[in-house]
Amino acid sequence: MPKLGTLLQIGRTFGMRDGLLRLDYETRRATGFLSHRMQSVQGWESWSLKNVAPKTSPEDLLTVRRQGGRPFFFADSRDLKIELEKILGPNGAASPISEAVRILKGYLPFFGRLTLPTGFPPRWFANPQTGQHVSPERPWTTMRFASADYGDLKFILEPSRFLFVYPLARAYALTSDEQFPEVFWQAVENWAASNPPMSGPLWICGQESSLRILAWSFALHAFLHSPATTPQRVATLVSLIAAHAWRTEQTLGYARSQRSNHLFSEAVGLWTVGTLYPELSRAAGWQKKGAHLLQEAIRDQITPEGAYLQDSFNYQRMVLHQLLWTLRLAEINKIELDSEIHRRTSAAVQFITEFVDQQSGLVPNHGSNDGSHILPLTACKYGDFRPLLALAASVLHMPKILKPGPWDEAASWLCPKPARVSSARPDYALPKPEKSGATSAAGYHRIGSANSWAFIRAGRYTRRPFQADQLHVDLWWHGLNIARDPGTYLYNGEPPWNNGLAGTAVHNTVMVDGKDQMRRAGRFLWLDWAQASGTSLAVEGSNHLNQFQGEHDGYRRLGVKHRRTVRCVTEDAWVIVDDLLIDNSAVDQPRKVEHGLRLHWLLPNLPFQQTQDKKGERVAAGLGPAQTKSDSSQFSITLSAETKNFHWHISSSSTGTADIIRSGKNLASSPAQKYPAQKYNDEALLGWESPTYGERIPAMSLLYNVRSPLPVRIVTVILAGEALRLEERSHHLVISQKATQLYKVSLSADSEPV
Repeated sequence: MPKLGTLLQIGRTFGMRDGLLRLDYETRRATGFLSHRMQSVQGWESWSLKNVAPKTSPEDLLTVRRQGGRPFFFADSRDLKIELEKILGPNGAASPISEAVRILKGYLPFFGRLTLPTGFPPRWFANPQTGQHVSPERPWTTMRFASADYGDLKFILEPSRFLFVYPLARAYALTSDEQFPEVFWQAVENWAASNPPMSGPLWICGQESSLRILAWSFALHAFLHSPATTPQRVATLVSLIAAHAWRTEQTLGYARSQRSNHLFSEAVGLWTVGTLYPELSRAAGWQKKGAHLLQEAIRDQITPEGAYLQDSFNYQRMVLHQLLWTLRLAEINKIELDSEIHRRTSAAVQFITEFVDQQSGLVPNHGSNDGSHILPLTACKYGDFRPLLALAASVLHMPKILKPGPWDEAASWLCPKPARVSSARPDYALPKPEKSGATSAAGYHRIGSANSWAFIRAGRYTRRPFQADQLHVDLWWHGLNIARDPGTYLYNGEPPWNNGLAGTAVHNTVMVDGKDQMRRAGRFLWLDWAQASGTSLAVEGSNHLNQFQGEHDGYRRLGVKHRRTVRCVTEDAWVIVDDLLIDNSAVDQPRKVEHGLRLHWLLPNLPFQQTQDKKGERVAAGLGPAQTKSDSSQFSITLSAETKNFHWHISSSSTGTADIIRSGKNLASSPAQKYPAQKYNDEALLGWESPTYGERIPAMSLLYNVRSPLPVRIVTVILAGEALRLEERSHHLVISQKATQLYKVSLSADSEPV
């Protein structure tokens, strides 16, 4: 597409309002106006208590809070000891204490799962991933989030989110050890001495400023009654918080233009300052502005259905943590918020609950995952969403759906007294979806049982998408994610690791002619949006939704339509049928004689074995002997997990070949004498997954390739265990158990899938 056409598409993608907001921000940066604005308030004297809160004193700030005059979630964190010990169990308290000790030794948590050496107080301007540094004198108005001289700025910014205060607070509540509050205050003083207001790289982002506000406010109250918490230290912290609120306010137009979690963070940060620090002369205005922006964000970004329109489960958790923080503080302080905030927060909790795996507490690694976990008040792992569900039940006074466990700790911090609940379920049970046809307006589908289920993405975008993943399927079996999303890894790495995992190639769907479903115009920008539709059904007397049917038009420009059917036959048997059809609506598109089709499945890094003998017959356990010789369109492997073997079988209506890639290296292919290992341009991206930002671990990419005229059908069958058998009969695949046929699917490209 000509450059002018691309620019026009980019303009339409952002829209008039958001485009003007972003243009205003970039213009103020480029002209030096923003830099001049920052320079006008540099120097801590501008933010001394006498300037930001002239009617109070350091002594009054501390005294009124110790006497309960500024209500917070808890009065004294040390009063939580008994409850925390009960939640953590007889040996559980050792974990938060040891984590706090590691922090004091200079090893900080990063992105929920990583621990990196930073020193303590942290080396604020060092990139612990690369060893690079950024100058503290560098004006943030001239910087971006990635540079050859300092790398990915997220690694530098992470310690300054002060998320390490939460482990310190947990350890202090359990031990009353005064070293924990003392080191917190030392870190605050060191940060202030190293970062003059508005002038250095750590002031680059209003969202980062807002997250510091929340962490500092939590730590202030966690250590409120410690001797280390002196009037002068509190005054310094309140001055810092005032400076951060002002900084956040200066670039709200950028946050609004993003229509993302940035606006939630900045709205909650401003509202929190206005609520907890009324002594500040601008507090009332910040509280009002924060509430107004929060209303805007929740109506704009969370649907009435409860889906988060940034299309990311991890970002949805981040937003929900901020909403629950706000709603609980509002309740404690008897502040009325817009009723829609409570309503859509409840809907968002109910929505995400449906995609929390019952046994593991994990969710699909869907959408952007930058490692954000802003309330790490739990012994549970980073990917476990049960602490969120338990916290939401307490804050929103919802029925409890979890049995007692370590996931209750966050709720004990924000709601230390028993919360009002209408009823309680004795066990963790996911909501039961309707049996009849169900179409998700936001494009999220869940089919299967509580123990064996699939997540399918089939959405219609009304605003810019972040990943090209239409008809992606995540598959879960008794807590094991056997077909998975790769995650994110890095936004700002060297190619291909500059948000490379957002593309179609690494998702569990079909890629046509080596092209993404949408046209990429930058790390975070997609054009020619692929639109999908889908319906979930309960068929053949099932008591739960067990079949999905959907399609997308992302390859209309190539004259191709992708239609997918996903069927849960039993808890141990899944069938996915991919039909690649001629798109007759693409009347102006040139017709190719044949297309290159590539089905991708990302599997866990488990031992595997190809299950074809030298004659090409299927002889693996669980697959059964073929009644006829298998042709070159068939490929089977067996994955060995601790509890089960998983048999993957892929067939197609046209000749196909397969490859297995781990960590960017081809491990196995279709029989070498016929089909040598194929070379892929994107092979470096294949066979990896990223559980959190900056972490990349091996996985297995199973690729199935077909080059053929359309239509083409590709059928994937997954069987768990050895009880089920798969056979080919009269150009059909048949799943049976003890001679009883359970399911039959045609291999003909022009037939119905079931």
